[in-house]
Amino acid sequence: MPIQREKWALGLLTSTVFGAALACVVWAVYHAARPAPYYSVYVLMGAALMAVGAICSVPLPQRIPIRITLTPTACLVCASALPVPWVIMCTAIGATAARLLTRYPRSAGLHKAVHNTSMDIVAGAAAGLVMHAHGLSPGFSESDPGTTALLRHAFAILLAAVVVLAFEEVVTTAAVTLSTRRPFLVVLRHLWRTRLIVAFGEIVIAGLVAVVTGLDLRALIALPAVMLILHLVLTYRLRIREERRAWEDLAVLSDALSARDLDFVLRTAASGAVRLFEAQAAEIEIDRGGRLVRVGGEPGDVRVLYDGPAADAPDIAGSQEVVRHEFGSDATGLYGAVRLHLGGAGDELSPRERATLRTFAATLSTSVDNARAYDLLAQDARRHQVASTQDADTGLHNRTALLSRAAGAAAGTCHVVAVRLENYPRLADSIGRDRALALLNELARRLCHSPKDPNSAVGRIGDAEFALIMWGIPQDAAYQRACWAVAALRRPVTVGQCVLSVRASAGMTSGDAGDVAALLDGAERAMWQAIRRGQDRLVTFHATPVRGTSLTRELVDARTSISFEPIVDLASGRIVMMQSVPRILYSRHDVLVADEYVYQLCDDQEGLEDLALKVIARSLAAAVTWRPTLPRAALVVPVPGRSLTPRFVEALRDLLRAQAVPGSRLVLELAQPAVLPKRDTTDLLRQYGVRLLLGNYGSIQGSIEALNAVTWSFLRLDPAYALDAGWRPARSVIRAAVDLAIDLDLTVIAPGITVERERQELASLGCTLGSGRLFGGEMFPSQVVSHAALWQPTALPGAAQVVRLSRARGTTRTRPAVGQRRDG
Repeated sequence: MPIQREKWALGLLTSTVFGAALACVVWAVYHAARPAPYYSVYVLMGAALMAVGAICSVPLPQRIPIRITLTPTACLVCASALPVPWVIMCTAIGATAARLLTRYPRSAGLHKAVHNTSMDIVAGAAAGLVMHAHGLSPGFSESDPGTTALLRHAFAILLAAVVVLAFEEVVTTAAVTLSTRRPFLVVLRHLWRTRLIVAFGEIVIAGLVAVVTGLDLRALIALPAVMLILHLVLTYRLRIREERRAWEDLAVLSDALSARDLDFVLRTAASGAVRLFEAQAAEIEIDRGGRLVRVGGEPGDVRVLYDGPAADAPDIAGSQEVVRHEFGSDATGLYGAVRLHLGGAGDELSPRERATLRTFAATLSTSVDNARAYDLLAQDARRHQVASTQDADTGLHNRTALLSRAAGAAAGTCHVVAVRLENYPRLADSIGRDRALALLNELARRLCHSPKDPNSAVGRIGDAEFALIMWGIPQDAAYQRACWAVAALRRPVTVGQCVLSVRASAGMTSGDAGDVAALLDGAERAMWQAIRRGQDRLVTFHATPVRGTSLTRELVDARTSISFEPIVDLASGRIVMMQSVPRILYSRHDVLVADEYVYQLCDDQEGLEDLALKVIARSLAAAVTWRPTLPRAALVVPVPGRSLTPRFVEALRDLLRAQAVPGSRLVLELAQPAVLPKRDTTDLLRQYGVRLLLGNYGSIQGSIEALNAVTWSFLRLDPAYALDAGWRPARSVIRAAVDLAIDLDLTVIAPGITVERERQELASLGCTLGSGRLFGGEMFPSQVVSHAALWQPTALPGAAQVVRLSRARGTTRTRPAVGQRRDG
């Protein structure tokens, strides 16, 4: 209904103007006097002048159907040079001819032609009548007006110009308001400065032309050409001004799109597109329809109409033309698109606007990429912030966040409980990651529900360690709650169809809340002491500070288990050496192999030497079990290179004397050859008969520098190469090691041999000794005796070439055949 009313109102306005124009034409025909033949040319020039003024129109930018024409200037010039009836008739003839030559859109051609022609006729009649009312009644004659007449004529022209321009502005604004449904004041204010400047220019030009034609009416003949030139100049100036305005607006919009917030970028871009292209609405779609932002409204009242998935966006009422431009297209497909909804059926973007749209889309694509990148960075920052204060598996506080919360909230006496799940690491290895996480989360939930007091905090401080901090409660109550928590952890947990139980041990300390970190450290020490001593308590409580001991001393005090692995001659298969494999029983569920991975944790030099002596002593003591069976076999014991000091050598000499073991029966394998002992220390060991073995040759630690720094007797290949002898680089490393061993008079040991084919391959490459499951593998001392008794050496075929166990320095370096024995 509103649209129908607006159509009727527009038709009524056009009919009224047409009626007034028809009346003016009838009156002009009735009162027009026939001009002399000589003056007929002026009538024709007047009609041509009106036609040129109607044809030479310039559309206003920003998609408002208003055009700037030169008909007001033509009306004023004709009214100052011709009688009023002929002004009306020239306007009717010239405007009608111009409208017939102008191609209007088919949907509104006749209506627009009738409306504009009628408005020009009425404007011409109004200009002639105003001038006639002020005494300006030109006829077909040439006269020289005086000064008084010129002033009166100038005033009449000025008043006529005001009437004509006001009439055309009011009628045009009313017609545009009724056709586009825009507010009357909005249309009237549209580019009012440009329209006012053009109107002032038309008045000035009309006044000057009127003066010239008043002096000589023949100047009227040249006015159509002048009007055409004026039209070209006006068109050029308006186009330049509009382009400058458009690029300035685009620059301001591009600067606004440099923000980091994606929502702000999308909404600002859509709002800017509405203003920049004078569209009814603008849409920006990204993520292949995942999000659509629609902005619409009048230029002064632009607002967001929709922001959400593109599939749920409602249709826009009254939108007839849609201009679509994609941006960000790459190998992954469409990244986004800009859509402009234009109001009119014939509206389309000009070439300049299309170029502006391409530039706008490129700027928007960059801005969206930057905003998304900043959004991803912000998400990563938030995720890292959460990760820095929260455990990823259980969601509990980590150590830093737990101490920070307790330090900020606790007051007075604080009670800290450290809990360790002793068998959780081995249990997690056996049940798999998913079930282990389910078990861990269930235990964390139980621990969180154990303390009912809000003055408490729970966190995960290690792989299998939790901490419970309580404050504001008595010591006895805190101890009881800690016991309840640990008892809840020890109850069986059903994960899937498995019923699992964990061994939980805890330590507890109490003290001033001002130093929660020290209390947590003391609770952990109490917990580890209970675990190492095997105290089967729920919570081990120490009210006083717990004395800390170094890890090296704890390893020295821990129990040690010794097993052995045979090392055989690859050629004959005889057992020639026994490799000691010491293990430290750190707790009930923590068994540590005494190798370079444990020794590197020891920072106490004296304790490190004591630990190495303890490993040697326990190995020598365990070797007594199999020594009668293998009297000539040497014992290989791994020790850290940092432990070889003069003090250690003297203690080792006393140890060998006490156990009546000759030094030639002991071989020390340096577990850390990267940290080499001094030459004088190793020379002292050689004086006692103790030999050295370079372990893990071929790795980063076993380097040429290590070979040159110490006098070695044996060289053991890195297991990574010995276990994969068929790999070409591994064969190259083994061959290089054998060549070095020949030059340095060393014996090469290949570990990890599992099948006979590997034994033959390594022997053919020059390895003399070997160990692995093929020769029995790791076994306890009592098992060594039975294995040595049942072991039947098997020699390699005679075609294999091997390097014997040892040779005298300076002899010819040859490789005897398998089975060949060397005297001595």
